[in-house]
Amino acid sequence: MSKALPLIEELFQKIIGPFAATDVAPLLFEPDNVEDRVSHLITNFNRHPQFIPPFQTLIKSLNPQDREVPLEEHIRFYTTNATRHWLLLGLLNQVLKIKELELDFSTGKFPGKPNEILKYANEARNQFGEESRYKDHVFAAGFLFDYLLFLHRSPVLNLGGTKLDEPINQAFTRATEQGLLSLKLSKFKKKLSLDKQVPVTCYLRQLAQISLILLKPGESLEFYKKLSSLKHTEPVRLAMEKQTFGIHCGLIGSFLAQMLPEFAPLDRAMSIWGAPFLGWMSGNRDVHDLCAMGMLATALKEHVKGSDFKGDGSVSSVLPELSYLDLLLTAEVKNEAKV
Repeated sequence: MSKALPLIEELFQKIIGPFAATDVAPLLFEPDNVEDRVSHLITNFNRHPQFIPPFQTLIKSLNPQDREVPLEEHIRFYTTNATRHWLLLGLLNQVLKIKELELDFSTGKFPGKPNEILKYANEARNQFGEESRYKDHVFAAGFLFDYLLFLHRSPVLNLGGTKLDEPINQAFTRATEQGLLSLKLSKFKKKLSLDKQVPVTCYLRQLAQISLILLKPGESLEFYKKLSSLKHTEPVRLAMEKQTFGIHCGLIGSFLAQMLPEFAPLDRAMSIWGAPFLGWMSGNRDVHDLCAMGMLATALKEHVKGSDFKGDGSVSSVLPELSYLDLLLTAEVKNEAKV
């Protein structure tokens, strides 16, 4: 615990605190109805009125007109999706202050297209489907990857030029693959009441690892390089993280889940990451299911690759630490794992 406390303090000071200061959280989940989305954006513009003049300047340059029109008309013209991206970048750079997010207040333009700058948020949503019921949750999870990418380049974290783009990109790819697999597994789990959150557990696991790398770049990069060559199951990996850093990525993930109100159910699920049966024993089935399904997707994706899956098709034949899940999943899940 002596190792963990300073690390947790750094996590809040250097990662969670700056995120809260950006005030982007209200924009990451939007209403379904277009008119409600317009109203939602107007509310957020009113919270940050300094962005209204440059936004209106941008729209006037794209659609010259002689008369003044309300802000809501500018939002409709630019589309609610593009407006949200634009405002997210403006809010991010108020805190992070990096050139690639720098808004020219005289023109309302960023160095690049806002939807292309937020590459992880949009890629996550595209992978799961722009019209899917998961779109907001995975967009928000992907946005956290964008945030960590920009944070590591900013003076806020002050990494002295250390480049971590590739580890972040690899972690996002793993999280997306695991999240997509979790959806296939979830189809065969009865009464999964928080199924929207299941893919996010996979993202939080990887976000936690990147957060640890950002806080301890030298030590953690070497640690994960060695760990990647060993085919350990998740509980063993967590034990090794805890032995090395005083805390494991499940607990870090539980703190990261607190960054967004919509991720609140994931706080407890991540806190028992590695031991989902604790949720079952405490009588909290929802927490157990979130943790167990996320862990199963992570484990199958990382340790069971195609023809490498041997045995009778049960989880216990390849993942002994998760053997009790055989009692909870149907035969269809086992068959899915063989694909």
